[in-house]
Amino acid sequence: FQVQGGARPQLAQLLAVRSLFSGSLLALNRLGVDHARALSQVLFLTPHLPAFFLRRRLRSHVLEIRQLDRALLRLGLGQLSEEELRAACYLRGLNSTHLGRAECRAWLEQWLGLSCELQGT
Repeated sequence: FQVQGGARPQLAQLLAVRSLFSGSLLALNRLGVDHARALSQVLFLTPHLPAFFLRRRLRSHVLEIRQLDRALLRLGLGQLSEEELRAACYLRGLNSTHLGRAECRAWLEQWLGLSCELQGT
Protein backbone atom coordinates (compact mmCIF):
# COMPACT_ATOMS: atom_id res chain seq x y z
CA PHE A 1 0.00 0.00 0.00
CA GLN A 2 1.03 3.60 -0.41
CA VAL A 3 0.54 6.53 1.88
CA GLN A 4 0.70 9.81 0.03
CA GLY A 5 0.27 13.42 0.94
CA GLY A 6 0.87 12.81 4.65
CA ALA A 7 -2.22 10.63 5.00
CA ARG A 8 -2.14 8.06 7.78
CA PRO A 9 -2.76 4.46 6.74
CA GLN A 10 -5.86 2.70 8.01
CA LEU A 11 -5.58 -0.14 10.51
CA ALA A 12 -6.70 -2.69 7.91
CA GLN A 13 -3.91 -1.57 5.55
CA LEU A 14 -1.30 -2.01 8.26
CA LEU A 15 -2.64 -5.40 9.30
CA ALA A 16 -2.37 -6.53 5.69
CA VAL A 17 1.42 -6.11 5.88
CA ARG A 18 1.85 -7.34 9.45
CA SER A 19 4.33 -10.03 8.39
CA LEU A 20 6.84 -7.23 7.70
CA PHE A 21 6.66 -6.30 11.38
CA SER A 22 6.95 -9.72 12.96
CA GLY A 23 9.93 -11.28 14.61
CA SER A 24 12.09 -10.42 17.54
CA LEU A 25 11.73 -6.70 18.21
CA LEU A 26 10.92 -6.03 14.59
CA ALA A 27 14.27 -7.55 13.55
CA LEU A 28 16.09 -4.31 14.31
CA ASN A 29 19.48 -6.03 14.16
CA ARG A 30 18.90 -6.78 10.47
CA LEU A 31 17.69 -3.27 9.70
CA GLY A 32 19.99 -1.39 7.35
CA VAL A 33 21.65 1.75 8.68
CA ASP A 34 19.70 4.04 6.32
CA HIS A 35 16.43 2.46 7.40
CA ALA A 36 17.41 2.67 11.07
CA ARG A 37 18.17 6.38 10.63
CA ALA A 38 14.86 6.95 8.86
CA LEU A 39 12.94 5.10 11.58
CA SER A 40 14.79 7.12 14.22
CA GLN A 41 13.71 10.36 12.55
CA VAL A 42 10.10 9.19 12.38
CA LEU A 43 10.19 8.43 16.10
CA PHE A 44 11.86 11.79 16.85
CA LEU A 45 15.09 10.10 17.98
CA THR A 46 18.61 11.27 17.13
CA PRO A 47 19.59 9.58 13.84
CA HIS A 48 23.24 10.67 14.02
CA LEU A 49 24.68 7.73 15.94
CA PRO A 50 26.82 4.77 14.88
CA ALA A 51 24.71 1.83 13.69
CA PHE A 52 25.18 -0.24 16.84
CA PHE A 53 23.98 2.55 19.14
CA LEU A 54 21.21 3.52 16.75
CA ARG A 55 19.75 0.00 16.72
CA ARG A 56 20.18 -0.27 20.50
CA ARG A 57 18.31 3.01 21.02
CA LEU A 58 15.54 1.91 18.65
CA ARG A 59 15.21 -1.43 20.46
CA SER A 60 14.97 0.34 23.81
CA HIS A 61 12.36 2.75 22.43
CA VAL A 62 10.28 -0.08 20.95
CA LEU A 63 10.34 -1.96 24.26
CA GLU A 64 9.24 1.17 26.10
CA ILE A 65 6.37 1.71 23.68
CA ARG A 66 5.26 -1.94 23.99
CA GLN A 67 5.17 -1.64 27.79
CA LEU A 68 3.29 1.64 27.63
CA ASP A 69 0.82 0.18 25.13
CA ARG A 70 0.01 -2.62 27.58
CA ALA A 71 -0.47 -0.09 30.37
CA LEU A 72 -2.71 2.08 28.17
CA LEU A 73 -4.85 -0.93 27.34
CA ARG A 74 -5.38 -1.66 31.03
CA LEU A 75 -5.89 1.98 32.02
CA GLY A 76 -7.94 3.10 29.04
CA LEU A 77 -7.47 6.24 26.96
CA GLY A 78 -10.32 7.97 28.79
CA GLN A 79 -8.07 8.37 31.83
CA LEU A 80 -5.51 10.49 29.96
CA SER A 81 -5.47 14.28 29.95
CA GLU A 82 -5.05 16.11 26.66
CA GLU A 83 -1.36 16.70 27.44
CA GLU A 84 -0.86 12.99 28.16
CA LEU A 85 -2.64 12.06 24.91
CA ARG A 86 -0.32 14.36 22.97
CA ALA A 87 2.75 12.97 24.73
CA ALA A 88 1.63 9.40 23.94
CA CYS A 89 1.21 10.32 20.26
CA TYR A 90 4.60 12.03 20.14
CA LEU A 91 6.37 9.06 21.71
CA ARG A 92 4.92 6.89 18.94
CA GLY A 93 6.05 9.22 16.15
CA LEU A 94 2.99 11.42 15.58
CA ASN A 95 3.38 15.17 15.87
CA SER A 96 -0.03 16.00 17.32
CA THR A 97 0.48 19.77 17.45
CA HIS A 98 -2.31 20.42 14.96
CA LEU A 99 -4.64 17.64 16.11
CA GLY A 100 -7.53 17.99 18.49
CA ARG A 101 -8.10 15.79 21.52
CA ALA A 102 -10.57 13.57 19.63
CA GLU A 103 -8.14 13.07 16.74
CA CYS A 104 -5.31 12.16 19.13
CA ARG A 105 -7.58 9.68 20.91
CA ALA A 106 -8.74 8.14 17.61
CA TRP A 107 -5.15 7.77 16.39
CA LEU A 108 -4.06 6.17 19.67
CA GLU A 109 -7.02 3.78 19.54
CA GLN A 110 -5.90 2.67 16.09
CA TRP A 111 -2.30 2.41 17.28
CA LEU A 112 -3.31 0.26 20.26
CA GLY A 113 -5.41 -1.95 18.00
CA LEU A 114 -2.43 -2.54 15.76
CA SER A 115 -0.06 -2.97 18.69
CA CYS A 116 -2.29 -5.62 20.28
CA GLU A 117 -2.65 -7.43 16.99
CA LEU A 118 1.11 -7.49 16.40
CA GLN A 119 1.96 -8.50 19.95
CA GLY A 120 -0.55 -11.32 19.74
CA THR A 121 1.18 -12.86 16.69
